[in-house]
Amino acid sequence: MFADKLKEFRNKLNMSQRDIASKLDITQQGYCRWENGTSFPNEEKLIKLCEALVCTPNDLLEIKGKYTMAMDKLA
Repeated sequence: MFADKLKEFRNKLNMSQRDIASKLDITQQGYCRWENGTSFPNEEKLIKLCEALVCTPNDLLEIKGKYTMAMDKLA
């Protein structure tokens, strides 16, 4: 699930919700909604989120197999 992966990647980097929200120029409450699964980032924020978490959208969305794409092709 996206929300679980989001929290997992953030914790691996020892970052707070506030740290990530600051990098994305959003509120901590907005970020918290993503981790709670009540909201989802748009494409632009998803790409920035992945940059901040040092992962790919596929990692967060748990997409495996032939559907891999480099981050530079998403932007």
